[in-house]
Amino acid sequence: MPRSAPSPKPKLIPRRRRADSKTVKKTFTLAEETVRLLTAAVREGGAENLSAYVEAAIEEKLRRSRRDDLYDAYQAASHDAHFMADMRGVAKDFKRAVADGLRDD
Repeated sequence: MPRSAPSPKPKLIPRRRRADSKTVKKTFTLAEETVRLLTAAVREGGAENLSAYVEAAIEEKLRRSRRDDLYDAYQAASHDAHFMADMRGVAKDFKRAVADGLRDD
């Protein structure tokens, strides 16, 4: 029976915390299956420890949430006639400024 190729090792999640950053100990309740999967991911090299993996996951979720909030604000602004008129003016000014650098006067 042919052996299957070993699965690639997951990329180790580095700690992004500064050396002088304080830590706070908190307790959270997680589903047993989540803890099992988390432990396996760390054991396979996904992070240096459980805390590093959880911290990275939370940071990623926070980044996505902030990005989604920003996109929602863009969407709301696109329905504001005054804002859009102002943006058309800014785009026109930038187009003129870019063209200034291309002239051989």
